[in-house]
Amino acid sequence: MIKILTFITLLFLTFSVSSEYITVKLSSTPLEAANSLAERWIIKDKSSNPDDYNLDQNVLRQEIAIVSLRVSWLDMKDSCDNTFKDLTSITPNDWACVVVESLVDNELITKNDFFRPEDYITKAESLKMLIKSIGYDFEYDSNSSVSWQEQYVDFAVDKWVVEKFTDYNTLASRGWVFMVADTTVKKYEEEKIKKSTKVYSDEY
Repeated sequence: MIKILTFITLLFLTFSVSSEYITVKLSSTPLEAANSLAERWIIKDKSSNPDDYNLDQNVLRQEIAIVSLRVSWLDMKDSCDNTFKDLTSITPNDWACVVVESLVDNELITKNDFFRPEDYITKAESLKMLIKSIGYDFEYDSNSSVSWQEQYVDFAVDKWVVEKFTDYNTLASRGWVFMVADTTVKKYEEEKIKKSTKVYSDEY
């Protein structure tokens, strides 16, 4: 009950609503984004010691997986089925396997032989996972001459989730991922509220 009441309060604090427009209050810094995600129970709350967010560090694939699962609000499965050769109930830890397999089971990521949980993830890869996990119905056109990275970035730009970038293979930092995750969540919520209230604006 406390979580529900807090979430409702967050919605009122996050959105500015009038008869003419609905806008979302976005985080302006990675630290604000981290605290916002922590308030939504998407990441651990380290606001008492912000340095522990490690905003400048690069993100592991297993880390973006758990953020993606929490963004999706899907339940985590109870046990590991050893879908990937490099993920077990104890390898590389006791949580990555069930998190990643939960994403596979819900068709948010593709099943392959290896997941590479402790490899770093790129900006384009992390954006793709977040876009799919939040619920956007978008899939890139494999027959297009435009790369899948550019297609996802263009989609995210159109949704006002990110500004245009072309360094797709640059490793994503925790601060960058937190900004994208927080913005993705808020923009998706804004879109749902606009649809439910049938209030649309030329600027949002």
